[in-house]
Amino acid sequence: MFATPVIYIFFNRPNVTRRTFAAIRRVRPSRLYLIADGPRPGKSDDAARCRETREIVERMLDWPCEVTRDYSDTNLGCGLRLASGLTSAFALLGEAIVLEDDILPHSDFFPFCASMLAHHRDDPRIHAISGFNPLSRYAPARGPATPSTFAWIWGWASWQRAWKDYRFDLTADWSLPEVRQGIREHVANDLNFQWHARNFDNLIRENVDTWDFQWSFAQLAQRRVTLTSSVNLIENLGFDSDATHTAVPVPYLRGLRAQPVVSTHRERPAAPSDKLHDKLYGQILHSDSPLRIAFLRLLAQFPALAHRLLKV
Repeated sequence: MFATPVIYIFFNRPNVTRRTFAAIRRVRPSRLYLIADGPRPGKSDDAARCRETREIVERMLDWPCEVTRDYSDTNLGCGLRLASGLTSAFALLGEAIVLEDDILPHSDFFPFCASMLAHHRDDPRIHAISGFNPLSRYAPARGPATPSTFAWIWGWASWQRAWKDYRFDLTADWSLPEVRQGIREHVANDLNFQWHARNFDNLIRENVDTWDFQWSFAQLAQRRVTLTSSVNLIENLGFDSDATHTAVPVPYLRGLRAQPVVSTHRERPAAPSDKLHDKLYGQILHSDSPLRIAFLRLLAQFPALAHRLLKV
C-alpha cells in the first residue's frame, strides 16, 4: 500500500481514464480523493460519458482504500470544478499527489513525489513538486529536482500550506503595482514575465476558463519555486479533440515520454530557481522557429556555453 494521498481528477473520457487510473491502481494508495465534473448543458452525450467514466473508476477501485468522492451533478467548468475540488481536498488531506485523467505517470513518479513531499514539507520556499520536465531529454540531470518558477501541473504534488494562498479570482491582487513588480523580480526574466502577465490578464478578462494560472500566480506572488523532476516522469495523453486546453499538439513536446528516475542523483539546494533552466524553457516555449528550438535543445546540453550565450 502507498501511504501518500492521491487526488484523481476526471470527467468524461473513458479511454484515457482507464489508462491513467490503472497507474494509480498499481500503487494502491491507501487514501484517494476523486474529483469529477458533471455533464455540460447542450452536450447530448455528456451524461452517458460522465456516467461511464465514473463506473470505470468505481470498477477499478478494487483494493482496500479510504475514498472521498467529490462528484458534481452539474457542470462547473474546468476552472471552478478543479479549484473548488482541490481546495476541499487539500484542506482534508494536508498534502497529496495530483493527477488528471490524461496524465500518465511513470511508476517512479509516486515514490519521487512522496519523498519530495516529506523532505520539503516545512520549507516555505517550495510551492510544489512536479514530475513533468520537457527539458530533461536535452539537459543533463544535475540533481533529483530542478527548482523552477514554472508551476508545472502535469503530474504534481503539494501541501495545504501552499494551497491556502490560492485565489480563484485574481482581479484585486493582480491590479496591485507592487505585486506585479514582485513577480517580475522573482521571475527575473522579461520574456517569461510577459508570458505570465498575458495569462493573468486573460483570466481577469475572462478569456480563459482555467484554474492553473491562479496556482502559478500564488507561487510567484509568494516568491516560491516548484521542484521539477530532473527526469521527465509524465506522458500527456490529452492531445486530442476531447481536450479542453490541449486539442492541438505542441511541437516541442512531440515524442516526449516518461523515463525512470536515475538513482545516482545527488542532492543540491532546492532554491532559488534554476535561472538557466527557466530561460531555456521560456525561449523554447515562445519560439515559432523549429531551427531555433533545435538550437536551444542542443544548447541545453552545454550549460557553461548556454550561460554565456543567454546571459543568465
